[in-house]
Amino acid sequence: MQLRYISVPALIAEAGGDPWAINQSLQAGSPLQISDLAEAFHNAGRCTAEANAAFEQARNRFDAAWNHQDGDHPINDSAEVQRLTKSLGAQSLQLPKIGVDLENIAGALAEAQKTAAGQIANLEGQLQQLDDFIGQAVEMEKDVHLTADDRAALDAFIREREDDAIHDTQAALARLQSTRNGYSDCLQKSLATLRADGYDPAALEPVDAQAKPEQIQIPPPDTKPEDVKRWWDSLSQQQREQLIAQHPPELGNLNGIDTVSRDAVNQAVMNDDIARVESVAAQNHVPVEQVTQHPEQYGLAPSAITRYNNAMQTQKGLKTDSDGGKNPVFLRTYDPEAFDGRGREAIAIGDPDKADNTTVLVPGTGSSVRAGYLSHRDGLNVYNEARRADPGKTNSVVVWMGYHAPDSAFDPQIGQTTLAREGGGLLAGDVNALAVNHQGTSHVTVIGHSYGSTTVADAAAGSGMHANDVVLVGSPGTDLAHSAADFHLPEGGHVYVGAASSDPITHLGGVQGHLPGTGVTIGLGNDPAVEGYGSTRFRAEAPGLTFPLKDHSSYFTPGNESLFSIADIASGHGDALAHDQMTAEHRGTYWLPDEFDPETLRRGTGGHYH
Repeated sequence: MQLRYISVPALIAEAGGDPWAINQSLQAGSPLQISDLAEAFHNAGRCTAEANAAFEQARNRFDAAWNHQDGDHPINDSAEVQRLTKSLGAQSLQLPKIGVDLENIAGALAEAQKTAAGQIANLEGQLQQLDDFIGQAVEMEKDVHLTADDRAALDAFIREREDDAIHDTQAALARLQSTRNGYSDCLQKSLATLRADGYDPAALEPVDAQAKPEQIQIPPPDTKPEDVKRWWDSLSQQQREQLIAQHPPELGNLNGIDTVSRDAVNQAVMNDDIARVESVAAQNHVPVEQVTQHPEQYGLAPSAITRYNNAMQTQKGLKTDSDGGKNPVFLRTYDPEAFDGRGREAIAIGDPDKADNTTVLVPGTGSSVRAGYLSHRDGLNVYNEARRADPGKTNSVVVWMGYHAPDSAFDPQIGQTTLAREGGGLLAGDVNALAVNHQGTSHVTVIGHSYGSTTVADAAAGSGMHANDVVLVGSPGTDLAHSAADFHLPEGGHVYVGAASSDPITHLGGVQGHLPGTGVTIGLGNDPAVEGYGSTRFRAEAPGLTFPLKDHSSYFTPGNESLFSIADIASGHGDALAHDQMTAEHRGTYWLPDEFDPETLRRGTGGHYH
């Protein structure tokens, strides 16, 4: 292309980007060298018929697009294969799979190069023709016999051709950016697959034509959610999509990033954790249980098994809460190795960024990701009943397994406040962050069950948690909150309490002291169901035959008084409790001792649905 009248730098400035630079960055890649490396891996391993077919298909794609030769070969195929063979040990079936992944990259790059070269050739042909037209007009303007109208017409013609050149460049830029983005997406997915397969693709960097924008620095975990949101909003759509495709684990747990994006990242990380173990089992033709029981025999660390087991529990939880695909579910938090492998995760039923009513459910003793809490239907039951309580409003229930709860009734920490106070800080951070990404106004209810109610109380009284209403069910005590006023709820907010008279855990409140010589607090604090605490108590008696431990776990059972009342509160209609005759007298009312519970005089009822 030899332009005499059209300025390429001016075109780039007017178009807002350089299509030639994009093409040059793609052409700098060396698909043949990647393809050669792919073949080396393919030949080094034990190939099944399926692996051979996959490799052949990928090689055909490359051959169809490749039409020129590379120069020097910066990748030492033999050294790369030897390095990974030694790393993978007996997993020789993995090598052909890596070969297929590499061949797919080579094919995608070759296709992108061929497409981009054609787009640039087309643009340059258009510009050359326009430049020739302008040249002809310039020559015609040299005629001294031209009238003023003819000269004006020629000037207009030249301006129109210049505008055509700008528009053609802009269109070519868009097409090349699309080609580049398509290849980049394919490359990032393939690189992630390679890493999951055990291959570090760093050796490809000189030849894979990967876009090398400035490194996107992810904020540290303790960054304020408001600052995280500003950072996330400052990124281009392409940068956000790139980060989501790469799915670094720390990204999905950052408060301040929208729920949909966090879910995409966290579910991708979860799927990697599952695929890592299952692919090893498949390659070695052994059951997954064999790999999880003896990971060292298959080159896996114990942490990989921890992640796999908790990923499977999370997957079950997502399935439970989706209720057969009826409900949208989002994995807001995913940290399967947290709390010594107990896991720290949160599943949202419905999008809390858009819901009119958002409820956060905090479980108690014996709950963890590892123990399977996420598969319980407590959150789903609250979600379903709250939707029925006010069908005109949208709802979200966040099942928050975000702290280290006591492991069992025999855990020495069950009578201490340490875990509740530490968990309260984490809970306050997550609850307060909901407002940062929420669109419009929202009514936020935080529910704590059993030891989780102590954690909720400490989050409000000790860590500044902001909620409209709080619900405490099966509470053993509220530690730092000595009364409802210590929850610091906004005007119109209430502390609601559900305490079955037959639930022995709710009679533990009131006794608290310090272990001499330590900073440990023994006893979990005041009973929020007593007269004078300042709470609103609702009916929570279980119907039928009562059993102490069963009744402690019946607060979220469909049809029970408790769930019906909770749904009124979660849907923003706590004032409906009195109308629905669901309020209950406090313990110690009528100047009687706090140990006296008037609810013992009443039988529980069932069949309560909105």
